[in-house]
Amino acid sequence: MNHPKTINFQGIDYFDDRLFILYLCPGTVEMKDDGTVTTTIFHEQAPANHVWCVVTYRNTNRYPLYRVDSFYRKEDAEAYIKDVEPKTPLISLNGKSPEIPLSYEAYVAWKKENKLKEYDWKSLYLPGGSNAQESIYQTKEQFNGIR
Repeated sequence: MNHPKTINFQGIDYFDDRLFILYLCPGTVEMKDDGTVTTTIFHEQAPANHVWCVVTYRNTNRYPLYRVDSFYRKEDAEAYIKDVEPKTPLISLNGKSPEIPLSYEAYVAWKKENKLKEYDWKSLYLPGGSNAQESIYQTKEQFNGIR
């Protein structure tokens, strides 16, 4: 990963001011008989019957998963991002969300102006692989459903 400067907050090094970053991708959700739920997110090729996932990662080394939200329609996933992303907790606010969040458009401009990077799944995989994907295992209680 090419992140020469990090910000230490509560003993953890973050890539920039944001505690979390969001990532939109296709995925599948499978409910198991034992009560577990497997969400598979696809970085390249997704099956035709996919849903849309908004994956929230901690903005730290190796991008640990924080949560996943699933949607039947891409438009609903994008609306969720537009609502949630400007409310991202910031280190400069001592880990709190802005009291008055920016509009989504202003937030996107702020990210660009500050040269903030998005989730980089390619940095987590060795070169030469194909059809990168991640599987997320949850109990049915942890699962947020599909909206």
